[in-house]
Amino acid sequence: MLYFLYWGKAKPSGEGDQCHLLPYHCLDVAAVGWHLLAPERPLTQLLAKRLDMSPEVLRRFFVFLLGLHDLGKFSRTFQGLARPEEVELVSPVERYEYTARHDRLGALLWQECWFTWLEDRALRWPEVSLERPEVRQRRKAMQALLIPFFGHHGQPVEAEQLRIEQFFAKDADSDDQEAAKQFVEEWAYLIEVEWPTEQLVSGDWLKTFQALSWTIAGWATLSDWLGSNQNHFRYCQKEMSLAEYWECYALPRAEAALSDTGFARLPKPIPYSGLSSWFDGETVTPTPLQYEAETLPILDGPQLFILEDITGAGKTEAACILAQRLLVEGHGEGLYFALPTMATSNAMYERLGLLHRRFFTADSHPSFVLAHGASRLNESFSLAIDRPQPGDRDYEPGEATATAHCNRWLADSRKKALLAEVGVGTIDQALMGLLPFRHQSLRLYGLARKVLIVDEVHAYDHYMQTLLNQLLSYHARQGGSAILLTATLPNAMRESLATAWRAGLDRGPAALECSHFPLLTQIDQGASREVALGSRPEVSREVRVDWLTQEEQAIETILAAVEAGECVAWVRNTVDDAIRAFEAVRERHPEPERCLLFHSRFAMIDRQRIECEVIERLGKASTPEARRGQVLISTQVFQESLDCDVDLMISDLAPIDLLIQRAGRLQRHVRGLRLPPVLHVLAPEWSDAPDENWLKRALPGTNAVYRDTSLLWLTQRILRELGGIHMPEQARLLIEDVYGEVIDLVPAGLQGARWEQKGIQGVATSMANFNALELEAGYVWDRHKWQEEQEIGTRLVDEPTVNVALLKCDATGALVLWAEGGRHADMLSQIKLRQSQASKLVSLPGEYQTQWEVLQERYKALRFVQPWLANGDANWHYNAQRGLVAAEESPA
Repeated sequence: MLYFLYWGKAKPSGEGDQCHLLPYHCLDVAAVGWHLLAPERPLTQLLAKRLDMSPEVLRRFFVFLLGLHDLGKFSRTFQGLARPEEVELVSPVERYEYTARHDRLGALLWQECWFTWLEDRALRWPEVSLERPEVRQRRKAMQALLIPFFGHHGQPVEAEQLRIEQFFAKDADSDDQEAAKQFVEEWAYLIEVEWPTEQLVSGDWLKTFQALSWTIAGWATLSDWLGSNQNHFRYCQKEMSLAEYWECYALPRAEAALSDTGFARLPKPIPYSGLSSWFDGETVTPTPLQYEAETLPILDGPQLFILEDITGAGKTEAACILAQRLLVEGHGEGLYFALPTMATSNAMYERLGLLHRRFFTADSHPSFVLAHGASRLNESFSLAIDRPQPGDRDYEPGEATATAHCNRWLADSRKKALLAEVGVGTIDQALMGLLPFRHQSLRLYGLARKVLIVDEVHAYDHYMQTLLNQLLSYHARQGGSAILLTATLPNAMRESLATAWRAGLDRGPAALECSHFPLLTQIDQGASREVALGSRPEVSREVRVDWLTQEEQAIETILAAVEAGECVAWVRNTVDDAIRAFEAVRERHPEPERCLLFHSRFAMIDRQRIECEVIERLGKASTPEARRGQVLISTQVFQESLDCDVDLMISDLAPIDLLIQRAGRLQRHVRGLRLPPVLHVLAPEWSDAPDENWLKRALPGTNAVYRDTSLLWLTQRILRELGGIHMPEQARLLIEDVYGEVIDLVPAGLQGARWEQKGIQGVATSMANFNALELEAGYVWDRHKWQEEQEIGTRLVDEPTVNVALLKCDATGALVLWAEGGRHADMLSQIKLRQSQASKLVSLPGEYQTQWEVLQERYKALRFVQPWLANGDANWHYNAQRGLVAAEESPA
C-alpha cells in the first residue's frame, strides 16, 4: 500500500527505528481518542444525546475523523523535512517547498478530495445522491466536520489561498493523494464508521455540532498529545496490516498511556453522607446555607447555584456539598474551583487539602492540581506533584507511581491543569478558554462536564464579568453545572449571571424577585428557585464605623492602640500611600520591629516571607504576646487571602463591598474579651454637595484608583446614615444603596465622574465581546481573532504590566538573582510592575550583559523578563522591608 511510504514521526539519529510510519501515528492518536470516548463516559453520552446518535455510533464516527487529523503529512513538502535512514519512503521533490503547515495541508486535501472519495466509496458512505435538495447542506456539513480535527495544534486552520498541486506530488515513487485515499478507505472499513447521513442534512444538527466543536477539538488535541508520546508509542517502520497494528499495538499502548496520565478511568464519586464524614466523624452542625445544600433537590440537566451569605457562613463547604451531590447524580466528572487571585487560589488549595478525596471511593485517585502562573512556588503543590497517594506504591525501585506520573503530566503546563479531576486556580485559567489563546479548546474540554465553582464572583470588573457571563453560557451549553459564591452581590449582577446561564440553555431571562439575604438561587432548564436563608447568631457582625479626615489622625489612632497592647491594620488603596504610612508609623512606634509593610511591589521571595510573618503575628493561631502592638500597613493584598484578624482596623475610603471585606478581618476570631469592633475610615470631610475634586483633595491616590467618585460618596453616605456595618441584616441595603438604582442620589458635582466611568464600563464590555471567540459559530478560523502578535488578556488593565527580575552582585562581583541559591530562584526574584514604573528603572549596564545571557540560558523563564540591578540605580531602591521605592521616599 502506498501509505506505508510516508513517515509521521521521525528522529535524526539514535538506536531503534528511525521513524514512525504515518498510518501508525494516525492510529495511535485514534486509539487514545477511542478510549477517551468510551460509551459509558458521561461526556460521550452527552455528545451522543445532543447530536442524536447512539454512543457507540458516535464513538466510531468521531474516532474515524480523528484518525484523519494528520492527512496533511501525506504532502511531499512535509515528507521532505526528514530523511530517515534504512527505510523505504517516498523521495522528496525539490520544487515542493514546505510553506504551509501540515494541519493546513490536511484541511486543503480534505477540501479538494472528500467528494471524490465519497463517490469512490472510500469514505464508506452508504449512498451518494446528487439530486436531493439537501446536497448543499451536506456539502457544508462535510466541510465543517474535519475542522476540529485538523486544528489539533491549538487553533483552527483554513486552506484558503492554497493550491493542492503546490504541495501534493504525483511521480514514479508515489501519488500523495492516492496514498491518502488508500489510507482513508482502509481506515474507514477497519473502524466500521457509520455516517450520520440523515443528521448531516439538518441545519439544526450542524449548528449543534459547531457549538460542541470546541470541546471536540479539545478531545482531539489531548488525543494527539498523548498519542505522540514516544515513551508509550515507540517508533515502528515495519509494514503490517492496519488491523494488526490497531489491535496489537495502538489500542494496548493507548490504554497504558491513559493509565499513566490518569485518564484510564474516572474516579467514582460516593454519596454525600454529612459533614461529619468529611472530618473523621467529628460532630459538625451545618449552617443554614449548608443544610439547604444538603437537602435541596438535584434536578435533571445543567444547573446553576448562586450562594450569597456573609463571611464565615460556610459557603466553601456548602459548594463542596453541592459539588459532591452533583457528581453522584452524574452532573459532572470533576470540579474546578476558580478564584480571583493567585493568593486566594493558594489559600483554597491549602483549605481543600485532602477534602477532595472524600468525594470519591477509596480506590479512586483523583488528580488534584493548582492552576495559575506561579503554582510551582506553592510548596504544598510542589510536594504533591511527586507524592504517592494513599494506596499507591512504586512498581520497581526508582519507578514512580501512576498517580505521580499523572500529577506531573497535568502540572506540566497551565493549559493541561484544567484536565485534572479536581482543580483549584484563578478564574483566568477558565476564561482563557473563551479567548484566542493557542490550545484554548483544551481548556474548554477540561471544563466540559465539570462542576465549575467560582468564588468571590462579585470581585470582577465589567470586562471580566462579560467574559464570565459568556463562560457560564457555554458551560451550560456543553452540559456542565456551576456554583457561584459571594458575600456582596448586587441584584443586577445576579440577574445578569442567571440570564447568561439560561441563554446557554436557549431559555429566556430568569425571573428573580427575592431580595432577602442570605439567599440561595437555583436555576435549571425550567423555573428558577430562590430560597431565603437564616443565619447563625455567632456569625452576625456589628462593626461601628468612625471617620478620620487626616492621615495624622490615623497615625495617632494606631499609636494609641499600640499603647493599649492591641494589634492594628491600616489598609491603604495605593502602594505609595502604604509605604509613606509605614515610614511614619515605624518612626514613632516604641518597638519598630513590630511594624510590617505588605504590598505588591515586593519580589516573590520577600512577599512569601512577609505572608508567613503576617500569619505568625496575626493569624488564627497567633499568641497574645505575638499580637501585642503589631502594626500592619498593607494594600488590599491583606484582605484577599490571609486568614488573619486584628483588634482595630483603619481603611482608606473604598467602595462598600471592599469595606465589608476589610471589616471581615476585624476581630475575625474569638480571642476573649475585646472592645467592640470599630472600623476607622479615612475619608474626606463629609459634604452633601461635593465638587468634582472632593476626593482628590483629601486622598489623591484613592482618587486615581477609584475614578467613579460617586461610588465612594454613596458608600460614605450609607455608612454615615447607618452608623456601621450590620451583617447580614443590612447586607442587601448596603450594596444596593451603592450599586443599585441610585442615580438620583448622586450629587451634581460627581455626575461627570459617574458618567465617565459608565462610558469606560461600556468600552470594557465591548472589548470583552470583541476579544472573545464566537463560540456559537464553531471551531473555525477567524483571521481577525487568531493573530499571534495580538495581546489579549483575561483582564482589562489601564496599563500593561512587566515582569522585572531583581539582580545583585555577589561577593565576587558576579551577577546573580536576588533569590540566588533557593529553589525556583528565577520566579522568586521577580516583581510585576506597571509598564510606566518598569520604564523608570535603569537599564542593565553593558558589562553585565553577557552574564545576564548566561542566566537566561540557565533559567528559561527569564527570557521575557526585564533585568534590573537593584544596587545600581540611583533613582530607585529595593530592600526586603519596604520593597521597591523611589529614592526620595527611601530613608537615609
